[in-house]
Amino acid sequence: MVLDAIKRIFKGDGTTTKLKSGPVSIEEYVEVPVQIHEENNITKIKVCELEDYRDAREIVLLIEAKYLVIADTINLERDMDEDYAKLLAYLKDKLSECGGNMVRVGDEKILVIPSNVVIEKLVKEPEAKEETPTISEPMEEYNEEEDENQ
Repeated sequence: MVLDAIKRIFKGDGTTTKLKSGPVSIEEYVEVPVQIHEENNITKIKVCELEDYRDAREIVLLIEAKYLVIADTINLERDMDEDYAKLLAYLKDKLSECGGNMVRVGDEKILVIPSNVVIEKLVKEPEAKEETPTISEPMEEYNEEEDENQ
């Protein structure tokens, strides 16, 4: 009844509608389903290894599903070879297709992120060097004897 009156008001059928005042019975209320999307507030992180192209494809799938991925790698400083460089290039290409990115976290870890995450490097500003005070007048020598006499 109330819903029909509201519909007529918005339709603008030209008739004036007089809403009745007073309490409305519970049967006249329309139940509106409430959906709580708690899943949007969850950050998912996967830890895995990056040893071959199968691992790289799995990482790309996780990134497309909006996971953050921390991947164990070989020692990138010491053990890097041409094959592993190709694997990292393959992963980087696939990530750029889906908007992801990767960052080296340490010698043996990379962080792979989806497009909805931004990594910013904290840049420390150089500290201002304190200037050594210059002495314009020669300092008087400290005389211990004068100190003891006072």
